[in-house]
Amino acid sequence: MIIDSYQCSSCYFEDKKPSNRIDPATISPPQGRAEFENVLVIFVCVERYDGREEVEQAAEEFGALVGMLGERPIVLCPNVHLSVDKAPEKQAVALIGQLEAKLTERGYQVHRLSFGYHKRYGLECNGNVGSVVGRRFYGSEHKQFLRLMTRLGVCPPDALPKDMPVWAEVLMQRQLRVLGSRRETYNAAKKMCEDQLDATGQGELWTCMLFEGERQPMDDYLSQLYTIIEEYPDVRVHRAMNLSVPGFSNAARHLFRKYPDAIESGRLRIYNSKVSDIEFMLSRDAVLLAFPQIPRKQGSHAGEISFGIYCKDADFAKNLIQWYSSFLVDPEVGWIRTESDLDAVISELEEEAFQDGRE
Repeated sequence: MIIDSYQCSSCYFEDKKPSNRIDPATISPPQGRAEFENVLVIFVCVERYDGREEVEQAAEEFGALVGMLGERPIVLCPNVHLSVDKAPEKQAVALIGQLEAKLTERGYQVHRLSFGYHKRYGLECNGNVGSVVGRRFYGSEHKQFLRLMTRLGVCPPDALPKDMPVWAEVLMQRQLRVLGSRRETYNAAKKMCEDQLDATGQGELWTCMLFEGERQPMDDYLSQLYTIIEEYPDVRVHRAMNLSVPGFSNAARHLFRKYPDAIESGRLRIYNSKVSDIEFMLSRDAVLLAFPQIPRKQGSHAGEISFGIYCKDADFAKNLIQWYSSFLVDPEVGWIRTESDLDAVISELEEEAFQDGRE
C-alpha cells in the first residue's frame, strides 16, 4: 500500500468522468465539486497482496503524521497510478473502505472521495516541514518476496506465498541482500564481472541497460565490462538496451563499431528491451537488480540508480536466464546480429515514437 500525504490549507476535487479501464461494478456514485480547508489530503494506492496488515500499518502511520502536524480532517483519495503493482479494483475498494473505518474508529474525521473517476483537483500546500510525506507499507516478508517475484514475471499475479517455486525459496531464507546505495550496487556489479574472469569453463553475463542510462556512469564498471569483451574470448556478454532512448541507441551503435569481431562471433549479443523501470545483471550463479531513484515514464530509461537487490545462488540464477530472454528482451526483435539490422530497429522505434507523438 502506498500513500502520498499533503498538508493543505485549501483544496478541491471534482469528478470529470468515470474510467473505462476498470470494472464498472467497482465505480462509486459520482461526487460533485468538494472544497476543503486545513486538511490532510491522502492519495492512497492499494497494491497486490495488500490486506489487513497493510491497513493496520497505514493507520499507525496516520497517528505519527497527526503527532507531527497536528490533528485535522483527512481527505482520502484513491489513486491507482502510484504503483505498477496495483491491486484488482474489488480488492482496492474493500481495503480503502477498511482503512476509512479504521481511521474513523481512531477518532479521525475522514472524507472519502469517489473511486473510479478521472478527477480535476487543486491543492494549496503549507510548505512547512512534513507537509508532503510519502510512505509504502509492505506487510510480511513473504508478501514482499512474492511481490518481487510477481513483478519480475516469475510468479503469476494470483499466486500465493505457498505457490512460490522451490528454487525461489532462497529469497525466504534471507540470502537476498539489499544494497542500500548506488555505490554498493556498482560494487556488486563489478564483483560479478570479476568472477567471470575466474570462472572455469565458458563464463556468461546477461545485462539490461545496467548503468549506461546514467548521466555519469561509473567508469570502473564499464571499463571492466569492455575489458572482458576485449581480452576474454571465452566469456559471452548479452546486452539488452531500450533502443527507443537516444542514449542507448548511440551506445549500441558504439558497441557494433568498437567490437565488430565480438559481434560477428556472437560473444557480444545486443538486444532491444522495452523495460524502463529496472536494470539487471545476471551470471550463472548471481543476480543483481538495480532500481532508479526516480522511475521514468514508459519509453525512457531508469536513470540514476538508487539501490539494488543482490542474490548469489546458482539455482536462482539458472531459473532467471529464461526470464531474461522472455521478459527483458523484446521478443519481436530478438538478437540483433548486424549494424544494418540495428539501424532498421532504431528507425522503426523512432517512427513509432513519432506516430505516438502525433496522436
